[in-house]
Amino acid sequence: MTFQGRLVLLISGLVTLAVALVTILLAWTTHSAIQTRVEADGRGAATLLARSATLAREVPRDVEALLGDRLLSEATLAAHLVAVMEAGKAPVKAVTDRLKAVADGGGPDEIWVTDNRGRAYLHNIPGPDITFGPDSRAQPRQAPYYGLLNRAPEKVVTDAATEGGKLMKFAGVAGVDKPRIVQVGADVRRLGDIARKAGVDGVMASLLAGGTVEGAWLLERDGRLAVHATGPSAGPLSERAVEAAKAAAAAGETGLLREGDRLTAFAPVPAAVGQGAAGQGAGIAVVRLPVEDLSSVVGRHVKIGVLVGLLVLAAGVYGAVRFARSQMAPIERLGEAVAAVEAGRFNPFTLNEAMERNDEMGRLARVFRSMALEASYREETLDAQLLMRTAELETRTEKLAAAEHLIEEEQRAARDVQANLLPQQLPAGRDSQFFGLLVPGPAVSGDFYDVIELDERHCLLVVAGVSGWGVPAAFLMLLVRGAIREAAARPGMTPAAILAAANDRLCGQSPFDGFATAFVALYDRETGMLSHSSAGNRAPCRIRADGSVLTLADAGGPALGVRKGIPYGEAVTRLEQEDTLFLCTEGVLRAVNAQREPFGEERLAAVLHQGRGLSARDRSELLLRAVEAHVGPGGQTGDIVCLTVRRLLPASELAPESEAAV
Repeated sequence: MTFQGRLVLLISGLVTLAVALVTILLAWTTHSAIQTRVEADGRGAATLLARSATLAREVPRDVEALLGDRLLSEATLAAHLVAVMEAGKAPVKAVTDRLKAVADGGGPDEIWVTDNRGRAYLHNIPGPDITFGPDSRAQPRQAPYYGLLNRAPEKVVTDAATEGGKLMKFAGVAGVDKPRIVQVGADVRRLGDIARKAGVDGVMASLLAGGTVEGAWLLERDGRLAVHATGPSAGPLSERAVEAAKAAAAAGETGLLREGDRLTAFAPVPAAVGQGAAGQGAGIAVVRLPVEDLSSVVGRHVKIGVLVGLLVLAAGVYGAVRFARSQMAPIERLGEAVAAVEAGRFNPFTLNEAMERNDEMGRLARVFRSMALEASYREETLDAQLLMRTAELETRTEKLAAAEHLIEEEQRAARDVQANLLPQQLPAGRDSQFFGLLVPGPAVSGDFYDVIELDERHCLLVVAGVSGWGVPAAFLMLLVRGAIREAAARPGMTPAAILAAANDRLCGQSPFDGFATAFVALYDRETGMLSHSSAGNRAPCRIRADGSVLTLADAGGPALGVRKGIPYGEAVTRLEQEDTLFLCTEGVLRAVNAQREPFGEERLAAVLHQGRGLSARDRSELLLRAVEAHVGPGGQTGDIVCLTVRRLLPASELAPESEAAV
């Protein structure tokens, strides 16, 4: 048999033995535990019901007695209160009001105080006065208290009775200053609630609600049914169960009876104080519990046995490992041979002993020896090839360095072209401020701005960006700038016409497969009027004197160089005094931070709002610092271009100063 077969046989035998032993053990212990638990539950439920039956008779009576003592105390206090107030010559209304205040403040619900003839002239209940007389038929509530006029007796407490839809209890005392009756009453409806909750019915309902008990009965000592509560699946008590219950009550101890899949428990009900002899019961408490199907429970615990068997399997694996170590000496020899091959000092004769085996270990040793010898030959061949590849790599590295140097020269040339095309000097004057800013990225993308003075009053504002990088982008930028300047030089050209002419020229003359976005605006420095058009570029922002940021109407058309003959739209707005116009390319909005979050329109608007009252230069530099803080050191990937125009004074305010200077 092979090594693998011996190991599998050992583990399988251990697992089979463990599962069989654990399953038998758990099945036996489970059966005993469930039976013991059900019997204990039955005895406990029957005992609880028996004790509750005793308490159901005693608790309401004790509570009512305590309530009667309280009413006597309240009646005595009312008697003293009336005596004190009448001694002080208080009028009847004042005494009545005081009694009402006592009742409303948490005292008894009803207070009745009579004179020496039994007429209740003081009371907190609205209505006519009543007279306490000795006739119990005519006055069933007042008659027991008539003797208080003669202090025979000095206090009376009557049982609770229904009166006027209420459950009322009354108590009374004789007057402390003169013959009179002082009676108080309280609504004791909660006494009935206490009796129901603490009674047998409440306990039976609680037992059934728990789901463990399916039926509960309270029997007299002769076996007659007194109270019962059963679930939907419980039937009546059998004659056998009744006889067993009577026998348990006669013995004064709990008992059990098994009937099929049900277990019935009995417990004697102790007699109340003063009733019955010691050890005798006043009744029998009976509960019935369903006995759980043991086969299903055993089935569940068989599964537990399987889990325990897995633990035994772990022990078997440990034993198998210990056993396998004695059989794995050839593997150790192979491990040493592997280390020798890795170190380059392999001796094939070290595997002779392992190769002589006839099992898997012997075959593995023979295969490994052959592979090791072949690997040694291949290693020598690879060393020679490595020397050749190293020489080739050095040559390619030199070529790569030359290519990188060429790319850097191209980037430098493109950056020079981009910088030289920017306006060297922006318009100046007291009517407006102009400031442009360009921060090229690591790879020049060809974005630029331009301010073309058409005459002393009008100037053309341009912000544009081109597709691509490096030298091609720089040359495309040169074509876009030339096309826009050429179109602007023609008389009467509007921003829309300038973009249309530049687009037609780029579509017909550009040697590059690229496009450009642009924003062109004609600015009147005297009136502040601004007519503008866009070719795929975002609309600029207008910052009003109060700091609010508005986006100009998006008028224009698609990017330049895409399709010839496209018309462009145009919009007009007016810059008021201290208004600022901010133009930029997409490089500002697309600047991303380390989390790949773009700068975006919201951050742009927030920064522009902060710069209220700043000059055109300060506003541009404030935005540049915000973008640099967003992207972090070395995070800029594209060009950042912006052009800021701030209107200072209208022409109407400039004219008087000019005349004064003359």
